[in-house]
Amino acid sequence: MNFKTYAPIPMVPGPVSLNPRTLQAMNCDYGPGELEDDFLPFYRKVSVKYAEMARTANDVVMMTGEGMLGLWAGLKSCLAPGEKVLALGTGVFGDGIGQMAASFGCEVKALSFPYSSTLNQHLQQIEDAVRQFRPKMITAVHCETPSGTLNPLAEIGEIKQRLGVPLFYVDAVASWGGAELETDAWNIDILLGGSQKCLSAPPSMTMVAVSGSAWEVMEKVGYQGYDSLLPWRDIYRAGLCPYTPYWHGLAALNAAADAIFDEGLDACFARHRQVAEMCRAGLLELGISLFPEEGAVQSPTVTAAYIPSGYNFKTWQAALRERGLVAGGSFGPMLDKVFRLGHMGTQADAGQMRRALTAIEDVLKE
Repeated sequence: MNFKTYAPIPMVPGPVSLNPRTLQAMNCDYGPGELEDDFLPFYRKVSVKYAEMARTANDVVMMTGEGMLGLWAGLKSCLAPGEKVLALGTGVFGDGIGQMAASFGCEVKALSFPYSSTLNQHLQQIEDAVRQFRPKMITAVHCETPSGTLNPLAEIGEIKQRLGVPLFYVDAVASWGGAELETDAWNIDILLGGSQKCLSAPPSMTMVAVSGSAWEVMEKVGYQGYDSLLPWRDIYRAGLCPYTPYWHGLAALNAAADAIFDEGLDACFARHRQVAEMCRAGLLELGISLFPEEGAVQSPTVTAAYIPSGYNFKTWQAALRERGLVAGGSFGPMLDKVFRLGHMGTQADAGQMRRALTAIEDVLKE
């Protein structure tokens, strides 16, 4: 396949530059998934791969739609109006999950911490809130991409389990396939992923790992809608999906998983860490300050740094683009202050990172 990246040095934090293997897998005229006998066995095979990638024995559901579909599905399938949600936020997305739950009537207690920090720095406050508020669900983001941070979750899962919180919901859209996930060991009940980040597939699929406890809760809630997870529980027994399945999107997910397992899961995670370290060391050497504070855990899939003096994001982005480098901006309080380099999936490449740092150095020399 003749493949050309969308830019000479693509480094946005998603959707990332595609893996050619995912496009090749989609270059096929698949039959209707609801009619062909080989679709559900293929679906099960892909599901098992993503369960292995996330270290879980739980079911993994794969829905048609980018990652936001899964975020809504996990909330609305498990929660009824008036039920309590403790939303942990160290960034725009963590706070946003609480706002989503509040939008359909949940009672939300939002613990919003500095966006330059990570949850490991606030464990006592989190435990105190769980004891006082007694939520049905704790929500958190694993990789807070606008902040360039990775929230340690083992301690949160331990608090959840010890204090008897029914559900732990985690957005892993920007870490599934690029960082270690120990879903079962961390007591995660709803784990949410997307195809367009570390997997380097088109933004067309969302993956959701669902625990047995979460399925039981969903049955009691009884939510119905396109984004309902519950109808996916019995697809093998029923012999069909709740709606027309996207065979091409599933094929892309399969090719993405195969690329990762061909490399080796541990080797893949190590590559992401190494390129992240190269990125941060290079930026600091160029005099560019990183956004996360001391003591915060930085993400292996994205780096957030301050835009150099004399630039806003628009002028900084334009200068980088003149040298072939496409980077991302940020959101909320980091808007026009922070830029981001996405070193995930195909973009977690040492040679590409060297080219990106050279482009940044050339701009700073002007």
